[in-house]
Parts: sequence; C-alpha cells; structure tokens
Amino acid sequence: MAGGESIRSGPVGTLDVATDRFVETDTPLEQKANQHTRALQTVSFNDASVLSVAIDQRRGILFCGSQCGTIFVWDMSTQQQLAQLMGHTRSVLALEIAPGRDWLFSASSDSTVRQWDLATYEPLSLIYPASDNSGDIFSMAWCSQQDTLFFGCQDTSIQWISITPTFLDDAPRQGLPESRPHKFFDSMSRAMGSSQNTLPLAVRTAEQLIRRTAVQIIAKAGEAPKSRTPSKMVVLAVSKSHVLPSAHFGYVYSMIFVPTRGEVPLLASGSGDETVRLWAIVDGNPVLQRTLEVAEPTGDTILTMCAWETTLLAGKQGGLIDVWDMDSYTQIRALRGHTDDVLCLQLSDLGGELTFFSGSADGHVCRWNKYFQCDARWIAHADIVQSCALYFGRKGAKSQYSWLTTDPMLVTGSSDASVRLWPLLSSPLPGVSPVPPPAHPPCSSLLHRLSEFVGYKSVSHGPTLLVDAENSEDARQAAHFLKNTLMQLGASEVQLIPCRTGANPMVLGTFKANSVRGAKRRCLFYGHYDCMPASEDWESNPWELHGRNGYLYARGVSDNKGPVLAVAYAASDLLHAHQLDVDVVMLVEGEQETGSKGFHACLQANRALLGHIDVILVCNSYWLGEQRPCITVGLRGVIQAMVRITALRSDIHSGVDGGAVQEPMMDMVKLLATLTDANGHVALRGFYDHVSPVDEQEHAYYSKLAHEVQKQPERLIARWCKPSFTVHQVTNSGPSHATVIPSSVEASLSIRIVPNQDLHAVERILEEGIRQNYVAMQSTNQLDVRIFHRADWWLGSLELAYTHALVAAVEAEWHEPPVMIREGGSIPGIAILEKELGAQAVHLPMGQASDHAHLPNERIRLINLEKGQAVVRRFFQFLGDMD
Repeated sequence: MAGGESIRSGPVGTLDVATDRFVETDTPLEQKANQHTRALQTVSFNDASVLSVAIDQRRGILFCGSQCGTIFVWDMSTQQQLAQLMGHTRSVLALEIAPGRDWLFSASSDSTVRQWDLATYEPLSLIYPASDNSGDIFSMAWCSQQDTLFFGCQDTSIQWISITPTFLDDAPRQGLPESRPHKFFDSMSRAMGSSQNTLPLAVRTAEQLIRRTAVQIIAKAGEAPKSRTPSKMVVLAVSKSHVLPSAHFGYVYSMIFVPTRGEVPLLASGSGDETVRLWAIVDGNPVLQRTLEVAEPTGDTILTMCAWETTLLAGKQGGLIDVWDMDSYTQIRALRGHTDDVLCLQLSDLGGELTFFSGSADGHVCRWNKYFQCDARWIAHADIVQSCALYFGRKGAKSQYSWLTTDPMLVTGSSDASVRLWPLLSSPLPGVSPVPPPAHPPCSSLLHRLSEFVGYKSVSHGPTLLVDAENSEDARQAAHFLKNTLMQLGASEVQLIPCRTGANPMVLGTFKANSVRGAKRRCLFYGHYDCMPASEDWESNPWELHGRNGYLYARGVSDNKGPVLAVAYAASDLLHAHQLDVDVVMLVEGEQETGSKGFHACLQANRALLGHIDVILVCNSYWLGEQRPCITVGLRGVIQAMVRITALRSDIHSGVDGGAVQEPMMDMVKLLATLTDANGHVALRGFYDHVSPVDEQEHAYYSKLAHEVQKQPERLIARWCKPSFTVHQVTNSGPSHATVIPSSVEASLSIRIVPNQDLHAVERILEEGIRQNYVAMQSTNQLDVRIFHRADWWLGSLELAYTHALVAAVEAEWHEPPVMIREGGSIPGIAILEKELGAQAVHLPMGQASDHAHLPNERIRLINLEKGQAVVRRFFQFLGDMD
C-alpha cells in the first residue's frame, strides 16, 4: 500500500437532531416534517429497487440504476420514461456522469462498468477490471482534469482507466482479462458445480455481454417499444498497472473527488474498514496522502461521502455522519439524524445557502444547514433510501416545457421501487425558507396553487348528489381561494357573484389588455371549480395532489381546477410580459357538476358585468385518445328525470300479500321497458324526427378516427351523433330484505339529445310518453314524473375564425394538427352563454381520454397541463393579432 499520514481524530460527541448540543448517548429522533411534506412526483419501477441515480443537468434527464440490472431513463421536465438501457446482468450499484465528455458510466455487481452516450443512450464501451476476482464494483469517480475513471471494488482495490474520445475510436476489441480462481469469490461457484449459470459472471465472454446489450426506446401509448442494438461498442480492460490492491482493509463503498485549492486532484475513498483515505492523483496514479480515522472505532462501514472546500462528510452504517475538517484533518462532529445506515449524501448551495441532505435505510431524509443542524426530517419512502441526487432546475434554459421542473429538486431512489422528486425552493419543506416571490407569480407556482386548490372539497349538491356542511363550506372557501388567486395573478374587478339561495357563487375577474391596438377583442373563459365526490377506491388521498409517473392525481385536477388555473396563468403570463392585447374575462361557476342550477338566471341578472364578448373559450373535456391533441366541436344535450311510483300503503310482506296487490316495483319494471324497443332505440313517438343523419363524408371521417384509437366507428357515431336513453338507478322505500314489497320505487333516467333536436320538444315527448304508457298499464299506484335538469346540445363552427386561431395555437405547441372531435357528454353553460352573449364558443380539451374524470384516481398528465396553458397563451396572442 502506498504510504501516507494516518490521522486519528480525538473524541467527539453525537449531535442530536433536535438541538445544537453534543450528547453522549442516542436520543429519540424528532419527526420534523409536517403533514404537507409531499413529493412533487413519484416514479414507479415495477418492483425493481432503485440503487443509484444520476442527472444530466444540461438536458434534464434522470438515470436510475436498478436491482434488476436495467438503467431507466426519465425526462425530468415531463416525468415520462424515455428509454431503458440494458446490458448489466446484476444490480447497477453506481452511476457517474462525465459532464465534459457527455458520458454516463454504470457500475454493477456483475463486475463490469459500462459507458453510455448521454445524448443518444448508445452503449460505447464495456469495461472489465484488471482481474475477474475484483467482485462487485461499488463506487466510481470521474476525474475531469485527466479524463480518468476510478472505481472501488469488493476485493478492496481501487482501479482506474483513462478514456478519451480518440481512445475509444482507436481502441480494438479486447478479450476478457485472465481468469484465475479466487478463494473467496469463486468458493460458491465451486461448491455448486461448474455449470455456466453458477460460474462468476466475469468469466462470460465479451461477445455474450455485448449481445445482451440493448437500448429500448419507450414508445407512445398504443405503439410498440423500439429496441436498438449497439452499432459500435468496444471492450476495454483495466491494465494491471492501474490497480491499487488492498487500498483499504474493506470493500471500497464510496469515492468522490474533494475540492482543493491546488491543481492536483484529490480522491477520497470510504470503506468497510471505517476509514477515509485521501489520494493525490499524480501523473494519473493515486498516491496516498492521508488516512482519516475516528479515535474510537465502532466498526461501522463508511457507505457514502460528500465534500466542500473545508469539510468532508462520511455517512456510516448505523446512522452516524462523521464531519471532518479538511484543513486540520480532524473529526469535528458526528451527526445523528437517522436510526439506520446512511446510504446517500447530497450537497446543495442553492440560493447561496450551504445545506446537505442525507438518506437512510430508515426511510427518512434529513436536511442539514451550514451549522450542522437538522432543520427538516421526513419519511421519504416506505423502504430504504438507497440514493439521492440534486436537480438544479432549468431556469433560462430553452425547453418546449416552460415551467415543468424549472425549480431545483431533490431526487431520492428507494428499495420500495420508486423515485421521488422533492421541490426545494418553492415548496414548504419543514424548516426550509422559501425564496422570496418575484413581483408577479411565476408559472412554476401553478402546481403549488393547484395543490392548494384541490384541497378544497368543493362538491356541489343537487337532486342526486347530497353533500354535508363541511363540503358546502369548502366550496365557498374554494371560491374565495380562486378569487384571491386571480387577484394575485393580476386580474382586476374580481368578485364573487351570488346565485340562487344555497348555491355556490360564481367567480368573475378580468385580465385587462396592456394596450389597445385597433379594435380590442374580449374573450370570456368559462369553467367551474366544483367537483364530484370521491369514493373510497382511490390509491391516494383524493383531496391531496399526488404526482406519479408524470401524472397529477386528485379530485378535480382535470375536471376542472387544473385547466382553470392553466388559463389564468396563461393570461397572467402575457399580462406581466406586456403582451396581452385582449381582455380575458374569467367566469368560473360552482354548480356545473349538478347541472348549473341557477346559472342562466344569475347570468341574466349580471349580464352588464361581462360587457361585450367576442368569443367564448371552454376547456372542459378530453382527447379521443392518449397522444393526439384534439379540439371539441360538438356536445350532446341532456334531459334528466326522476320517475316515482307510489302505492297508497306502507311496505308489506310478500308472503302475506304477494300476488294480491299491484307492486310499484313491477310497475316500474314494466314502465321502463316500454321506453325502448328490442334494439335499444327510444320507443317514443316523434323522438327521432329531427335527428341529423350522418352523411358519407362524416362517416368516413369517424371511421378514420376510430381506426386510430382502435375503436369501432359505430361506437363513435353512437356516442357523438345519436341520441340515447339511460336508466341510472332504481331505488325503493323498503329495507334490503328479500321478502319485502316496497311501497314506493324511484328511477333516475336521462336522455341525451343531438343537433337539430329541440330540447323542450324532447322534454315534452319524454314526459308525455311516460304518462301515456303508464295510463295504459291501468295501475292503481300513483305516478310522478319530474324533470330536474336539462341542457341543450352544442355544435361549433369549423369555419369560425376563432376556431382557426385555436387550431393554429394547438398545432404550434404540439407540432401536429389537432383532431376535431365531438363529445357524448353535456355542458349546459355553453349554449346558454352563446345565446345570452351573442358570441360563439370554441372548446379546447386539455386532458387525455384516460383522465378518469368523475371516477377514482382522476388525473391529468403534466405535459398536458403545461401544453394546455401554452396553447391558451398562444390563442390569446392570435386573438390580439386579428384584424
């Protein structure tokens, strides 16, 4: 072993996380995270533990090394998986980026290192240690000054190899290094026999390992994955002269380069022997300078390290973090923030404040300030926190995604098969002081506003949807939250408009144009802040915003709170950039989910507040599929009714009176059966009289769309262009006993109408048809029919100039023309607004078909929310440029 000075530190105490004093014994650790500490996103890996992470800061790409040997590649801007890098046959224990060279290195327990191109993900080289007895490769460190990769091995050696682009181009394919039996590493293989599967992985031929190397590009939904085999890959082996045998008296678990004031790089290695060794890299070779040892060794392995100019931190088995002063080479503290092994450390100097994070096998992450005080501690994962890295954010970087992950984040990987992203500056981690807000709220704050917005249980109530007092108050508070948000974003004349008694108020505000260039146009955005109730079938709390695999989950996140905020931020962005040349009037109601009761009357009573309106914008529906953006140009109308049949007596027993009375349930079954024929068509006279037929051109268009989304054309036509009849629910007055004849039965039903059907005429046909059919049954029971909700159909114009502007905005942002679709659902407010305001509407769906609106696990994809905002912003710009 090379010589060097051994430094044994004097006794130190243990710093408790709850105080800044030294203590002699361990004390219970304080949970310092509050209930609002949540990851922005959780990325799942299908039962594959995430052992290592690395981030390409320039491109915003996250690489995750897994226990299964695959390296998963994710886009930090969208949290969408891009690729899988395959080749390692065992766990990927370490990842290292060579930023000056655009390379990624991966080290594995299969005793190999692989080199990948950061830009293309292509495998460049397969690197073998100098001997197949090296065992697992636990750690790596790249020396930029000398283009050299150092790695620490299970056999206690440190090895290194110099790699340059020229060297890679000129390197011939090399065979495996000489294979020699090793009394420790080969003992298990000899005991189990000599089959190929039981031999050490390092004796497999290079050709075998190259053949198993592949890059799988993750395809869009509905497309097959694309795999690439390496076009050029060289095999390299470490020279025996580039091996430092017995660099430690234990496995070399951690390696980093320590900042120095001199020109000679200084490598630090941490080991199972509880020492840190400092190596000066002289002429490409490590020369031992010092060995740092604690005064009273406990035998705890050093598992991870990080350092800045005067300080080195060493995370250890058992939960301690040793703090070393690098001028005097003495241990100055031992920090205890964890109850189990400290497996990762990450330094941060964001905002000019030096801090660091520690992750542990106890599942916690701690945040430490420059005084070595733990000012935040929270449960980050359900299992071991194996790795962490800091993402610097991409402020000022050119990206097609303007605000996703522009803020710095801590990334943690775990044995629970997930990676989590923790915002550092704009999210209130416990004890973390947020950066002071700018003069106007940035677009990156949209996610944080949305996390507050979805926290309000703003469930509206109606004939079929009853809510408790808590939800009613939450709805009122949601309206006030939206009002305050619009004001803070720059809207003026913001107010709450009361509607009918007991109804939630409307929120009205206007983003006024910066200047008038010719005839100023006014666009009214119509949305809603109320939402449906949430059942117990959710995977996460429906009233908290949760991010998973590039999606945001919460009740109302897609329908319609996310799009409402996206539109508000689009207008605010233009306003503060002095580029808003149209007035944007925001009208957001709180009763849309229950039929917009009172909306029409309230609109008429407050018509003067809206002023002249040129066009109406709606963002309240979904794409036809998962990938292609859409514009909605048609909606069906709806008529909802309650039908009740009541006997003039109480519930009775079927064993006593069965067969002797006319039963309301039997009457209801017979009555409902008269409303449709054997083919499911509505059997009411005159119902289909004015339904517009689907011509050949329309049918061909729908057939093409249906093929793209793998649906039957007849299904699309039935959903969009044909009326329908549905029985939603049948309830009775009696208990659930099988012997009771209920005294009353109630059915909830609806009819969907299509263009050219008259809303009021169909309503009359429905009610009269039900009554006439019931009279023909000659029942002694009483019938009651009540229409409790109605909404007219809506059909947009493809020739409208505003539609052309929206199409152009979608195409400019998504880089493909939108699909023009219809929707089978209904939105009462659109037809009402067109009639009352004398303006036509355009409808931009932001969400995908799989958003699960009204269902458990409602979600919206991050890309769709950001792109939706960008489309609306561009649409407003196009409106301002119109003659």
